[in-house]
Amino acid sequence: MKTLCLLATLCLGLSACSKPAAPPAAVVTPEALKAHGVEFKKEVLTPAPGVHVAIGYGIANAILIEGTDGALLVDTTESLEAGREVAAAFAKVTAKPVKAIIYTHSHPDHVQGAAAFMPAGVNVPIYAHEDVAENMDKIASELQPVITRRSLRMYGHGLTPDELLNVGIGPRVDIHEGTTLGIARPTMTFRDTLDDTVAGIRFTLVHAPGETDDQIFVWLPDRKILLPGDNVYKAFPNLYTIRGTGYRDPKRWAASIDKMRHLAPEFLLPSHTRPIAGKDEIARVLTDYRDAIRYVYDQTMRSINRGLLPDEVAASIKLPAHLAASPYLQEFYGRPGWSAKSIFTGNLGWYDGDPATLTPLPPLERSQRMMQLAGGEAGFNQAIDAAANSGEHAWVLELTSHALRVNSGNASAKQARLAALKALGEAESNPNARHYYLVSYHELSGDYAVPSRAVSPTPEMLAAMPLSTFFDGLAVNLDTEKAGEKVLTVRFEFTDVGEQWHYLLRRGVSEVLSPEDAAFAPEPDLVVRVKAQVFKEMLAQLRKPAVTLATEFEAVRGSKIDLIGFMRLFVPEAADGTS
Repeated sequence: MKTLCLLATLCLGLSACSKPAAPPAAVVTPEALKAHGVEFKKEVLTPAPGVHVAIGYGIANAILIEGTDGALLVDTTESLEAGREVAAAFAKVTAKPVKAIIYTHSHPDHVQGAAAFMPAGVNVPIYAHEDVAENMDKIASELQPVITRRSLRMYGHGLTPDELLNVGIGPRVDIHEGTTLGIARPTMTFRDTLDDTVAGIRFTLVHAPGETDDQIFVWLPDRKILLPGDNVYKAFPNLYTIRGTGYRDPKRWAASIDKMRHLAPEFLLPSHTRPIAGKDEIARVLTDYRDAIRYVYDQTMRSINRGLLPDEVAASIKLPAHLAASPYLQEFYGRPGWSAKSIFTGNLGWYDGDPATLTPLPPLERSQRMMQLAGGEAGFNQAIDAAANSGEHAWVLELTSHALRVNSGNASAKQARLAALKALGEAESNPNARHYYLVSYHELSGDYAVPSRAVSPTPEMLAAMPLSTFFDGLAVNLDTEKAGEKVLTVRFEFTDVGEQWHYLLRRGVSEVLSPEDAAFAPEPDLVVRVKAQVFKEMLAQLRKPAVTLATEFEAVRGSKIDLIGFMRLFVPEAADGTS
């Protein structure tokens, strides 16, 4: 016992003597977010000889590396307009043509301006991870409406300059109706690593999963320059993004940063925020960044194993003081609490372990019963007013969600909700949360509606996309109530590409057979002929469906009426009943 006491005393003494004083945590306020905007001053920086970073032209940077007779471009901004502006700015610092483009990952703000840097008729190779094209297509086909709406809210669609200070990792997302996209598909892909030389520039591409599973980093060994893509930027990382995403594995993200640390770079050029110079400073930033990610992951798992529920875990996760004080870990993009809830679902799925949530009441019924507990709508409105008068804005939001679900015409609840959304938004320093509150305020006010599509794709973009993407989009838009008990096989014969695709409908269930699987298709009930490009443009809403079906489709078996009836099964409908 004496030995144990002595050891305990010794450990306490050593801890007291050796523990350094933690730096004071930064106070994150809307004013701090506004000050953070200096990160995105529009300019072309030259952090190293022959290396140019265009920052502030869009949400993401474009990075140009000069070689002997040309240049290497990394990332291309979010639109053709932004890309052209960057290309003109680069032309002022070098006349060397772009000989190759690298996509660090599949997110739209890195790939949608590529055509601006590619002279007409010139084939510029595009390097990327092998999964980039597939991930680009998935967002465009299966998740486009919901991701668009949630992204526009998160990035502050329609907000005034006083409301939208910046988006945390860039000045803004300049995507709106009239914006054009210049996406080019990757031509040089790899799985793990790729070594190559372009214009005398020797580079290594390394698969580095983090913000996306298709993320890579670019290493220039001769210059000790590292381009980390979106795995490092001057804000706490989006281990989860509120616009919606698949699981981002923090362990793999931290491991990717460890690979970067071991290279001992002397220049770090993120695809968001400003470059960093100096081996020691970069080592500190990378170490703190990976430590923050691992801390959130490890402590979340510890809390999960203790039996905490997701919201309890989220409330308990706070960075250690030295990490919370880092200028590279301020909550100007992600949040530890959001990350914790994503880690919970990423490892255990949707069920939180509480028996009450195993088969919960449907939301409307739950709201009706909540209202009954308050003595009806009048009593519920009194509870809302009391919360509003006490400044409990988050509680007002929760209460008004119930009230408006039961009665969307409840004017008192609507006004309270509007006031809460505005108050929460104006006080919020995290731009993602700030914008979501404020855009939701304007939507509820009726100032504007957030569209399901921000821009229209070009015919050239559609031509490059595989037909499988469009059939995936059909499958996830099938209205099973309209389909009912129908059992139907439709064969599409695409005359311009010489392919036959089969769509099988079985009582609300879809099966798509590619040309390789055509032998397994049953005898078709309906056979139609059309050009693949026409089919794509119709589904992408570049053509009016009624006119296109009447004039461009040929019914080889069955009738045009049958075809129109079939296509009406796939008209997407929002939760409010609008299509």
